Amino acid sequence: MEPAEQASSRASRQRLEGLFEGFGSSSRQSHVPIDSGSLELAFPIPSSTGYKLVTMDRTNDGIIRWSPNSTRNQFITINLNHRILQVFEAKGHALPDKFEYEKRSKHNDFPPLSACDWSPTIEGLLAVGTPRGDVQLLRVDDDSNAYLTLPLKLQRACQAVAFNTTGLLAVGLDRVRNDSCLQIWDINQRLSGWDSKQPGWNLPSVAIEPKKLEASLSITSVKFFEDQPQTLVIGIKNQSVRIHDLRDPNSIVINFQTRCNNNLAIDYADPNYFASSSLDQPGLMIWDRRVTTRASASPMYLESIDLEEIPWGGALKLERAIETEKNVIIRQLRYCRDQRGTLGILSTAGQLQVFQTKKEYIEPSSLNDIRGSPELLEVKKSHDLEYPYFDQDRRKRFEDRIVSFDWLTLGTSEFQARVVALRANGSFEIMQMPALTASQLYELVPWRPPHRLDDPRNTLMSFGDPMERAKVLGPLYATQAKAEIPVFGNLKLTSPKTASLIAASVQEALQTNTNPLVDLHSKKASNMGDLSSNSIVGEKKLGDILSQVNLDNELEEANGKGKASGSKKTLSSRELHDRSHYSVAGLSPSTESKPDSPDHVMLKRAVDGYLFDCKLNKEIVSSDPWLQTVWDWIASAEQDAKDDGMVSMNVDLSYMGVHSIWMNFLGEKSQARLIDGAAIPDATQWENLIASINSRAGRGDFKGIETSKPQHRQLCLAVASLMKSPTQIDEDLDKLMKKGDYTMAAAWALFEGLPKRAVDILKRGGKDLLFVAMALDIKLKSNTNLDLDNAEWREALDDHPLMTEDFYLRAIYGYITTGDWVSVIDETSLPLRNRVIVALRNLEDDKLTQWLEQQMEEAIQTGDIESIVLTGITDKMADVLTKYIEKFMDYQTPILLMSFCYPRYITDDRCAAWRKSYQDFLQRHKKYILRVKFEQQSTRKSRLRDGTPVIKPPPRQVTIRCLNCDAQSTNDLGNSGATSGSGPSMSTNNPLTASGINAGLACPRCGSRLGRCAICMEIVGVPRSDRPELSNDPAIRRMANFPTFCLKCKHVTHMDHSVAWFSRHVECPVPECRCQCNEMPNQQETSG
Repeated sequence: MEPAEQASSRASRQRLEGLFEGFGSSSRQSHVPIDSGSLELAFPIPSSTGYKLVTMDRTNDGIIRWSPNSTRNQFITINLNHRILQVFEAKGHALPDKFEYEKRSKHNDFPPLSACDWSPTIEGLLAVGTPRGDVQLLRVDDDSNAYLTLPLKLQRACQAVAFNTTGLLAVGLDRVRNDSCLQIWDINQRLSGWDSKQPGWNLPSVAIEPKKLEASLSITSVKFFEDQPQTLVIGIKNQSVRIHDLRDPNSIVINFQTRCNNNLAIDYADPNYFASSSLDQPGLMIWDRRVTTRASASPMYLESIDLEEIPWGGALKLERAIETEKNVIIRQLRYCRDQRGTLGILSTAGQLQVFQTKKEYIEPSSLNDIRGSPELLEVKKSHDLEYPYFDQDRRKRFEDRIVSFDWLTLGTSEFQARVVALRANGSFEIMQMPALTASQLYELVPWRPPHRLDDPRNTLMSFGDPMERAKVLGPLYATQAKAEIPVFGNLKLTSPKTASLIAASVQEALQTNTNPLVDLHSKKASNMGDLSSNSIVGEKKLGDILSQVNLDNELEEANGKGKASGSKKTLSSRELHDRSHYSVAGLSPSTESKPDSPDHVMLKRAVDGYLFDCKLNKEIVSSDPWLQTVWDWIASAEQDAKDDGMVSMNVDLSYMGVHSIWMNFLGEKSQARLIDGAAIPDATQWENLIASINSRAGRGDFKGIETSKPQHRQLCLAVASLMKSPTQIDEDLDKLMKKGDYTMAAAWALFEGLPKRAVDILKRGGKDLLFVAMALDIKLKSNTNLDLDNAEWREALDDHPLMTEDFYLRAIYGYITTGDWVSVIDETSLPLRNRVIVALRNLEDDKLTQWLEQQMEEAIQTGDIESIVLTGITDKMADVLTKYIEKFMDYQTPILLMSFCYPRYITDDRCAAWRKSYQDFLQRHKKYILRVKFEQQSTRKSRLRDGTPVIKPPPRQVTIRCLNCDAQSTNDLGNSGATSGSGPSMSTNNPLTASGINAGLACPRCGSRLGRCAICMEIVGVPRSDRPELSNDPAIRRMANFPTFCLKCKHVTHMDHSVAWFSRHVECPVPECRCQCNEMPNQQETSG
C-alpha cells in the first residue's frame, strides 16, 4: 500500500481513531455492546468519550486471539463493525477478577473479513481473508495501517487461512471451476528485504506464485501441524478431512470421510490428535493422524472401527458436546497449549465447555501394544466454564453470552489452565479451570451427619508421620500458594525467587497444626476487597496458614510496588458483610476458635425458631447486622401489604423493591399481581396507580430534584426507608444519639432530607464533631465547596485514618467538600439502603435509571443480600440469592425470604430446589417437627386472595401394614400418597370401621389380627378388660388404645404398658426374648 493511500485511509478514520485512543487498562473502562459480523468481537470504550455506537444486526460479535508464539504474551481483539484491530500485551496477573494488560497498537484499515490467522514467527503479521476473495497481510504492531494483498487468479470467498512456523501461509477458498481451492504461499519470499524497524511494509510489488492443491473443492478449514511444519490438515465441505504432506508432491493424501470438517483444532501438546466439528450437528470428532492402513492399527482399534463406534481415522466421537436447544451449533474449538488433551468448545449460545481427554489403557506388551498404532481416547473430565445464555438455572442476557475465546499460553502446567473470553456486551475476562487438588478435600474430610449440634465437623485427618503429611497436604498448600503468583513478567512462577518463596511458604504451612479448610472450587471473588488480595475462601487468608501475606509483600517489593505501611483500604459495605458472614458461618477457622460448619449455623437457627416471624428472626441473627436489615425490610413490607395497602387499580405491588417499582416491572409471573384479570398498566397509568398508594398511606409530595416520576420516587423512598413516617424517623434519630452514634444519626438526617437536623445532631456530638457541624452549616447556607474532583477526594480520604473507620463521617465530609451528592452515592462503604435514598432524592431520571441498573447488575454478580431494597422479593432477588448461596452455602435464609412471595408471585425452579433442599436438611437432622412447621407456614404464605394455597398440602403418610403378609391398608387411600397400582399388597378395604374395631383389627387380606400385648396378654386392637378409658390419669387414657412395636423383635404392647415397663427395664418383656428393646446409643456412650 502506497504512503499516500495510507494517509488518506487514516484520515478517513480520524474520528474513530480519537474515539479509541484511551483504550488501555481494563480496570477503568466502561463497555459498549456491539453485535458484529460473521466472526466475532466486542470491545471496551473509555466512558469519558461520550460517544454512543450504533449496533448492527449480525450473526457473531468479534474475535479474540492469543499469540501463537509462546514467547509473546500478547492477544488481539478485532471489531468487525468498525474494522478495528487492537493488540494488547498481558502484564503480571491473569485472574478472573484481576487481568493486567496494556495496549500496544491498533490497525483500523482492513476490509470485511471471513478468516484470519496470526503469524507465529513474525510478530506484527496478521493474514485476513475476505468474502470477496482478497487475502491481505496486515502490519498490526506499529499503528501504520499498512497491508499487502496476495493476488488470486479467480475471485471467490476466502474461507480459511493458516500460518505455519516456517513462513508458509495456507489459504482455503470456496469452490470454483478450473482453479485449485487450496493455495500455499511462501510469505518469506513476499517479504524479502523487509526492514521490520521501519513503519509499514516498504516493499515493492513482487509477483509470486502459490502452490496449488485440491481443484474444484470447497475448503472450509485449514491448520498446520507445529511439529511437522510441512504437513497440514484441511476440511472439505460435506465430504472429509484430509492430511497433506507438502514435502512430497507424490505422497498419498490421508482422507477421513466425515461431515465434521469445520473448526479444525490441533492438540499442541500431542499433535497426533486433532478435532473438528460440523455446522449442523452438536457433536464433534477427534482424529488420529497416525491412521494409515489396517495393518498398522492395533486389534483394539480395528474392533472399534468394525463395531462402528467411530469412523475410520477417529479416536473419539462425541454425539452431543453442547446444549442443543434453539438450533445451537459449535462455533469454535481450541486446544490448550499447556495441558495435553484439554479441548475448549464454544457454542453459538455462549456455552463454554472444556473436555479433558486421555488415552485408553493398553496393557504393556499385549497384542494392542503396537508401536505407531493409532490410540483411542476417552473423556477424563468435563467442565462448564460458562453455561448457555438460555439456561434456566443460570439466566443470562443474550448480549452477555461469550462470542469468542482462546487459551492463555502460561508456559507451565503448574498453573490452572485459563482462557480469555470475549462477551457480546464488549467485555473480555479471564476464566480458569478448577485446580488439580480441587477434589482432594472431599477425600480428606471424613463425613459424619451432625445429628447433635456439638458434633465435630470439617476437620481433616491427622498425620503422625511428617513425611506422609507433606505428601498428602503439600499439593493443597502449593496450589493455594500459587494462586496469587503473577503468570507474566519477571516474577512469574518459573523465576527462581518466586519458586523459593513458594517452597518456604509451603514448608511453613506444613509445620502448623491449622487445617487448611478452603474451597478450591470457588472462584477468587472480585467482591472480597482486601480478603481477595490473598486468595481467600471465607474470611481466611493464606497468611493464616502459609504466610501468603509475606509472600505477596516480597513480590510487591521486588516489583517496586510496595505500599506504605500506613495505607489501608476502605472496605465496601458488601465486603464488610462478606467478612462478617464468613466469620458467623464458621468459614474462617483459626487456632483459637473451633469452627462451626454452615450446616451447624443453619441448624442452630432452626432450633431457635428461625422461620417467618421477622422480629424473632432479627433476634436470632443478631450477630449479622446485614441480615437484621433484611428482616427489618421484610417486616416493613409485610406490614405495608396488609389490607391491600400496596394494591391500586387491581395491581398488587406487595414486596416489590425500588428497582422493580422504578422500572414498572411486575416480574416474570406478572399475572399473579393482576387482580380479576386486570391488564398491565401502560407508562401513563403507573404514576396514577402509585399516587393512589401514596395518598392512602398519607405521604406528601416528593421534595427533591425535578423529575417526571415524582410518585415513583416518593414510593421508592418509602420502600427504602422501611415505610417509616417522619415521626418514626425522628424517634430513630433520637435513639442513635442516645447510643452515641452521632455521625450515623447526622448522616441519616442528611439522607432523609433533614439537613438542619443533621447540623444540630453534629453539634451535640462533642467538640470533635463541632467543626464538622460548622462546615456543614456553612455549606448549606453558601453552597460552596472545595475544588476537588471525585478521584482527588477519594485519594485524600483513603489516607485519613478517621475516615477509614467512620464511613458516615466520610460521606458527610464528601458532601461538604465536593458539594456533589454523587460522592455520597458512590461511597460503597455506606449501606446500600442509604445510597439508594440519596440517589432517589438527587439523581436525574436518566442517571437514576442507569445507576439502579448498574447496582442491580453488580448485586446479582456478587450475591449482595443488601440489594433486597432494590429487588424486593421478586425474580431478581432469586438471581441475587443464587450467588449468595454459592458464596456462603446458606440456603436457609434465601428460602425463608423467598417463601413470602414464592410461589404466589414467583415461579422459579431454583426456589423449588432450595425449598426441597431445606426440607431434606431438616429431615436429615431429624428435626421433623421443624420441617412440618416450615411446610405448613410456607403453604399459608402461598395462599392466593381467595385463600387457595399455591403449594398443595402433602398427602397423608400413615398407613397400616400387616406384619404377616405385608399388605398395607389406609383409611383414606385418595389422600395417602399411594395408589392402588403402587404395590401388589395395597388394600382398599378399611379395617378401621366401628365393626372392625369392636371385633378386633384384622388384616383384610389374610385375616391376621394384631398380636397379644406382651405384658397383659390381651389382643391389641380390641376393647380392653381393664377399661383404661375410665382411668383418672389423662396420660393412660390418651395412650391406652395405641399399640407400640419393637422394630427389632416385632413384639407388641399397649403403649401405657410399654411406658410403665421400659421405665424400669431395657430388655423385652416377652420371656426368653433377649432383645434390648429400650437400648439407646446415648446410654452406651454415657456408660462407656
